[in-house]
Amino acid sequence: MKEFAAQWAMGYFPRDYTDVFQGLLFGCITVILAFRASDSHTRMRKFILSFLVSYNTAQMISSFLYLLINRYFDFSGTLWDFLIASACLLFPVFPLTSLYKKVLGVKGPAAVFIYTLFFNANCMAMIVAMTTMQRLCITAGLSVFLTWIFRNDIRYIITQESMLRTDRRFTGTAVAFMILIAAEAELPRIVINGGRDTVGNQLAYAVAIVGAALVVMFVIFMKFNFFAIMQYENYIRKNDDDQTTCAKSFTYLLGHSAALIRKNSDAGRSMAIFYTDIENLRDVNVVHGYDAGNDILQRMASCLTEVFPGGIIARASGTHFTGIVPFSGSKNDFEKIISKTERLSIDETLAIKVGVRPLGSMSFSDVNKVDYKYLISMVDQAASAIKYISGPGSGMLCYDEALELNEKIRTHVLANVDRAVRKQWLKVYYQPVVDCITGETAEYEALSRWTDPLYGFLTPDKFIVPLENARMIYKVDLNVLRSFGYELENVEATGRKALPISFNISRTDLEAEVDIFEEIEKIMTDMKIPKDMVHVELTESALNGSASVMSEAVNRFHEMGLEVWMDDFGSGYSSLNVLKDYNFDVIKIDMEFMRKFDHRSKTIVSSICEMAGSLGMRTVAEGVETQEQYEFLKSVGCTYAQGYLFSKPLPAEEIYASPIRCFQADRIH
Repeated sequence: MKEFAAQWAMGYFPRDYTDVFQGLLFGCITVILAFRASDSHTRMRKFILSFLVSYNTAQMISSFLYLLINRYFDFSGTLWDFLIASACLLFPVFPLTSLYKKVLGVKGPAAVFIYTLFFNANCMAMIVAMTTMQRLCITAGLSVFLTWIFRNDIRYIITQESMLRTDRRFTGTAVAFMILIAAEAELPRIVINGGRDTVGNQLAYAVAIVGAALVVMFVIFMKFNFFAIMQYENYIRKNDDDQTTCAKSFTYLLGHSAALIRKNSDAGRSMAIFYTDIENLRDVNVVHGYDAGNDILQRMASCLTEVFPGGIIARASGTHFTGIVPFSGSKNDFEKIISKTERLSIDETLAIKVGVRPLGSMSFSDVNKVDYKYLISMVDQAASAIKYISGPGSGMLCYDEALELNEKIRTHVLANVDRAVRKQWLKVYYQPVVDCITGETAEYEALSRWTDPLYGFLTPDKFIVPLENARMIYKVDLNVLRSFGYELENVEATGRKALPISFNISRTDLEAEVDIFEEIEKIMTDMKIPKDMVHVELTESALNGSASVMSEAVNRFHEMGLEVWMDDFGSGYSSLNVLKDYNFDVIKIDMEFMRKFDHRSKTIVSSICEMAGSLGMRTVAEGVETQEQYEFLKSVGCTYAQGYLFSKPLPAEEIYASPIRCFQADRIH
């Protein structure tokens, strides 16, 4: 191996001194482009490091690898020879490019782009040159020419906070072109085979022409991209103020936040990012015109600027403002802003919501790491806090650890719902529904419970609400039916009697990307579930959507042979209309009536039972926890009762561990 390495070195350097010269040129140009203002020690260090990671080093490694492979395998004149040579040419480039990125110390595509220019120059010389001296001249000339053409563009992506720093497509284009030009260079095999300096055939000339055309196309394409993006970004920078409100633009916020954070961090002041939403402003625009709406936005921007003179106030979009302000005392300041802005209402009530993301105490080194992605993620978190402001009206909420955990759980749920079904993190629990006359279990309500390996037991609001908002809750609801099918097989296999279940269908199930009716029909057919063993529950709140959609859903379920129950009856504001407009088989009385259980609640429950009975509907009272409540329900003719008095929801193995539970009235305490 030593003899081989020595032989290779003796042959490489006399023949490929072109690459060494280009490496020296690479170091010089790097210093000129990126470190001209640095001290002499830094310039010399960067020159040496740049030379060491230049294409000269890559070419040495590739040449050595190729000759080493050919020492043991002979692929001469085959496609494998071409593929191996191309791979050897590219293999060392990518790690050296990463090292060069560290030498530059600049995020983004600057390192890859500079490396691409020198790589293209070298490969183009390999394609075109007929002698080693010609290759030296073409390599040096083309390297200087390409970097001169792109000198301003390179300085731009080195010094400016450009979107190119985060756009992977730009880097990908440069890498793709390196791969293409490397393949071009290996076709006529001029240098890397360690043989002849010339390949005087038509293929070489054709490849030379195509290679030259590719380089020209690359230059034109990249110059056009640079020109378009630089023009756009310079325009944005010149127009830092939002034209409607005179607040700063979002681009200005991203570009100047780091300096503001650094200044306040040095003074020991913590900062926060806020995000606002003005509800009902659209109504103002519709009723009173856009000038009235714009006036409200302008006044709010002025109010924010007045209250936070040391911060940056920007308009994110539409009715949303965002910015960076001192965190200390911000709660009182935002309450003042909310109060002042709401007083601007004309006829409509404006509701102002503010989410705040504290940045905490940041050290100077942390501040230097502030970039686009970090700031945008902080703005997103402040915006997320708005979603957790409960109840109508306005308010302010900080994005704290608890809220951050909620967001992590929410995104985890959305990303892993299919896995939760597959891995059985989602289990079905059953709660008895008891016949009020006999005291026996008539059936069960099937409920989903999520036990997560990362976050433990998730309460229903942690996974049902996010999945409903994303219109993915049908995956949970269908899993309930599918799980019941398996349990039904197990129970019947033991010769015991199974009882029916009711399970919930969300309004968003009817709007999801799947045909929920077809899916339910398919599961019941495949698993041989009798129609009388499944009852569908629809919540009253679901009826607040499209009346035609809900009416069609009730009819479709009936056509499928399924009973349709209405859940949470009395929780909405149109309960009597529900009884009038929809043909439900059973209505479930909302548990709030049992929770209060005063004279008014008893009167309402009694009336509901009487009305339902006269309409041919059965009733279920939810949330029954005391013997007194149970006795009352029997006295007013309620059909079924459900609640902790009888049993909490239990997993299937506990429900079916013994014969079907029977709850006799005289045994309930």
